[in-house]
Amino acid sequence: MTNYQLTVEERTQTGKGYNKKLRAEGKIPAVVYGFGQEAATLQADWRDVERMLSGPVNLVDLNLGTGKKTAIVKDVHRDPVKGTLLHVDFYEVDLTKKLEVTVPIRIVGEDQRPSDGGVVETHLWELTVLCLPTDIPNAIEVDVSGLELDQGLTVGELQLPAGVEALSDADELVTKVVLPRRPEAEEAEAEAEAAEGEAPEASAEAAEDGGTEG
Repeated sequence: MTNYQLTVEERTQTGKGYNKKLRAEGKIPAVVYGFGQEAATLQADWRDVERMLSGPVNLVDLNLGTGKKTAIVKDVHRDPVKGTLLHVDFYEVDLTKKLEVTVPIRIVGEDQRPSDGGVVETHLWELTVLCLPTDIPNAIEVDVSGLELDQGLTVGELQLPAGVEALSDADELVTKVVLPRRPEAEEAEAEAEAAEGEAPEASAEAAEDGGTEG
């Protein structure tokens, strides 16, 4: 996959006030660190950044006037209420050295499973892997088309792309085919959990009542 080309500028000022002014001008504050270098403050056009974040991008070429840095997106900060983009963290990489990254898991083949009444239950939504920056997959595809009822797949059973090593526990369950739970069973479990939560409260109230007497 071709690296995403993002034009960035050095950010000469920092602070909440200045960053707010930047965003009002249609720019997003950013920072790049890693690869044994000191952190550098940057800014980029928010449209370009949103376009980058909307697609399957693994490596980003940060094009500065003084040169280019190849990086991965390390963190994205958004307004918790409005969802607007606030800040982006980049991590500069060495293309010759493996790094640890987390990639999403994508379940495929559900519609090709046997008609046994089972449903696919996902237990793990992302996987920590070790690979070269150029080998970072967009996602780990998990094919469940051959799974029957009560069968599942663990991390150790996944078919990973060449050059990609899983760092998660090999015995960790990724997905399993189970019978759908009946509504009455879920209600009974919810009632049992509620009863367990009420019992300690009742005991505490009884203890308080006993302690106030005399």
